[in-house]
Amino acid sequence: MRCLNIIWLALMLNACVAPLLLMSPQGQLMWALLKPLVGLNPNDVGLFEQPLIKDRMKSLLGDNYETTVSLLKTADKIQQEGPLFYMVSTYTPVPEMAEKAGFVWNSETNQMAVMLLTGGSPKIISEQFTNQAEKLIPSWPKELADYTDPQKLQQKAIEAGTEKLQEQIPAAAPLKAVATGDVKTTQETVLEKAVNEVAAPTAVKEVKPVQ
Repeated sequence: MRCLNIIWLALMLNACVAPLLLMSPQGQLMWALLKPLVGLNPNDVGLFEQPLIKDRMKSLLGDNYETTVSLLKTADKIQQEGPLFYMVSTYTPVPEMAEKAGFVWNSETNQMAVMLLTGGSPKIISEQFTNQAEKLIPSWPKELADYTDPQKLQQKAIEAGTEKLQEQIPAAAPLKAVATGDVKTTQETVLEKAVNEVAAPTAVKEVKPVQ
């Protein structure tokens, strides 16, 4: 029994070490940095100040560095999906610059990529290596993949536009009621409002006699 436990432990350790052996030295350092931090807040662990992350991001992003980091600092945790380690902003402190940001590091390719969403359109900035024969297309986790699909992106824009229109035009409520079948409730609300407006006393302006 003890022998089986030792064999099982060895297999588990081998499964963890095997991917590391296939990585470049820089990839191994990135893995060693990010793997223990999965589930933690990147700000609490000072991730964006780590030279391994900061230097690569500055080189990759150039003029987009400050905007991207300001958005990514709103991410509440470092996540992992398969070989992908990633972070996604939760809100935007600079809406005039970008609405959303996502950061991904692919442990299989050692590629770092960033997505900036501006005006509903994604701007993708990814590392390319000199020793590769073809352009390396970045991989994205499910949370960000929809933003790279034109059809899904268009659907998101339509839904956002419809929601904004409904907020700005209260008169759209009857149309919504027709669509949902809740016409009776809407009719009762409109009638009640009309009755209240008719029953409301009208203020009479006081006329003072001329002396």
